[in-house]
Amino acid sequence: MQFDSPPSHRVLVVDHDRTTLEMAQIRLEVAGYQVVAVRDAVAALAALEQGGVDAVVLERHLSAMGSLQVLEALESSLPVLLTGRGLTAEDAEAAGHGVCGGLAKPYSGAALLDAVDGMLAHGAPTPTAEAEDAWLEV
Repeated sequence: MQFDSPPSHRVLVVDHDRTTLEMAQIRLEVAGYQVVAVRDAVAALAALEQGGVDAVVLERHLSAMGSLQVLEALESSLPVLLTGRGLTAEDAEAAGHGVCGGLAKPYSGAALLDAVDGMLAHGAPTPTAEAEDAWLEV
């Protein structure tokens, strides 16, 4: 017997910390997401060039190339969740690049799943001043 399941979303997770990256990958895969997990911005850009990504979970502090360069390379319609320690008002600047919100580290697998489910349900925000203000409250 074959069951029809809804197509899963493909999520790109970018984090320099191996433990955090593996936790995020496992939690999202268990929930039915297809996950592309990479540890740096160069690999993230390569994954984005291949296409087929529905959402991005992006660590704010990346080596070699900053997360803002990755955000600038994204399609504006692609929802993004920023993660990191000490997210600040400066991060709201990224709202124009599809950022839906932020998740402070350390975060739980359940919090990650809730955030990814929510941003895929609502899509990328429209770049407005209200969207930047709303992002600061997340």
